Amino acid sequence: MTLTLFIFTILLSYILSISFERIFRKFQWFIDTPNSRSSHLSPTPSAGGLAIIFSYIIYLIGLSFINVIDKTTLGVLFIILLPVMLIGLLDDLKETKISLRLIIQFLSASFLIYYFQINSNWVPDFIFTQSSFLIISLSVVLSVWLMNLYNFMDGIDGYAGTQAVLIFSFAAILAFLNKPEENMYLYLIGFAFANFGFLLRNWYPAKIFMGDTGSVSIGFVIAFFIFFSASESIISIYTWLILLSIFISDATYTLFVRTVTKKNLTKPHLTHGFHILSKNKKSQENVTIYMILFNIFWILPLALISNTFIEFHILVTIVAYVPLLFILLKLGAGLEDKFRLN
Repeated sequence: MTLTLFIFTILLSYILSISFERIFRKFQWFIDTPNSRSSHLSPTPSAGGLAIIFSYIIYLIGLSFINVIDKTTLGVLFIILLPVMLIGLLDDLKETKISLRLIIQFLSASFLIYYFQINSNWVPDFIFTQSSFLIISLSVVLSVWLMNLYNFMDGIDGYAGTQAVLIFSFAAILAFLNKPEENMYLYLIGFAFANFGFLLRNWYPAKIFMGDTGSVSIGFVIAFFIFFSASESIISIYTWLILLSIFISDATYTLFVRTVTKKNLTKPHLTHGFHILSKNKKSQENVTIYMILFNIFWILPLALISNTFIEFHILVTIVAYVPLLFILLKLGAGLEDKFRLN
């Protein structure tokens, strides 16, 4: 029965992706027109992330009929995800102010952290300490950063969708290994399947993009499951940082370089590591394949080691990032072409 639900979710996401693609083309809604800062060459429908979110909602409804699920927590997920998704949808339709997007993202992130770090641990004599305030603040900032970095990394066909499939598949494996009696692995693998169905239309050459509707929402869902799984002592945040290392390192390092070189941080650019690599290799598809191989042969083994030898998880996390930062440094990520050594 569960296998049937998995297959159904992939097919539903695929069918919804095609449907949105055709509707958007017919009515000229959410059309992403290429410019000098784009990686695509022809107008392409966006906001395909709707297919991912809708199919995942149906998946969880279906799962509730064959398994006992945490309806309260998952209900909270979609309640606080909704404003993030809607502002992303609006931005896909017509560019919105960055300040408005950040306000909504910070509000949703704050509710997320309140639910997992304050509400769930509340006691009558609870007192905010300096350390608890710092942890809560950093958690909110991390959540907002995950939403934005996933949006930044959605720059070539199939890249962000593939990474979502891998992250949630690997996390599902770890959740099953740690606590198979819990349903966490089913929540995680379902989101991987919802992304996979969309990926079939987003793989190079992409027929539809996920848009901010998808990328920012995926970033939020990742943040949600980081704190959900941590609150249930299923997956360590360090293991999550390893699973996310490709995207975190590229987005953070590039932002750091562009900050230091005094570039306009709000202006779209093509200087992320994956942008440069796809330009050098003259192939978006090959870059995504490299990313898949790196995930399988480097990220997953280290995540398993971190998961098994928790006393070394900080060291293993550092090890995961070292080659990525070296690659970004060698590529000249964050630098314009004229300042890059080739």
